[in-house]
Amino acid sequence: MISKIRMAGKGLNALGSGTRRILFGDMGKGQIIGRLAPDAFFGGLAAFQTPGDMGDKLIAGGSSFIGGGLTGLAAGRIARRLPGGKHLEGPADMIGSLGGDYLGMMASDQIQRGKDALMGGQGLTAWERMSAEQQSQYAQQLEQQLLAQYGIIPGTREQYAVDPTTGYGVA
Repeated sequence: MISKIRMAGKGLNALGSGTRRILFGDMGKGQIIGRLAPDAFFGGLAAFQTPGDMGDKLIAGGSSFIGGGLTGLAAGRIARRLPGGKHLEGPADMIGSLGGDYLGMMASDQIQRGKDALMGGQGLTAWERMSAEQQSQYAQQLEQQLLAQYGIIPGTREQYAVDPTTGYGVA
């Protein structure tokens, strides 16, 4: 775990001092990792739970992480400038992360719809495609059940339950 934190800290230095200052201000490596770890965790959950191909999963997870991470950092930076803002920075980051996660989900849906349309689909998200498939399967099952229930499908056992000449059950 410590080696992963060290590797992440080295990656932060690769951003350059100007970009690092804009995104993180005077936060240390531990604070940055502490702020972005929940966003990375929930981005990973979004990717893991999203149906579809790897592209859909990367879009969902990346949008959740970027949306939640950047807006959380921005909200924390804004709160820090308020009077007594040092104590408001953490809660503001959390609230900003939640709001950004919702924005990230909306962006993810639009990107997935565009991806699906480019790939020749109907322009649906992974969840919408799964829903349409399940509704189609349910309609087919319901049709088969109704046809079998009323004896319309030949070869079902209901046709042997009633004598066609008398209308009574066969012994």
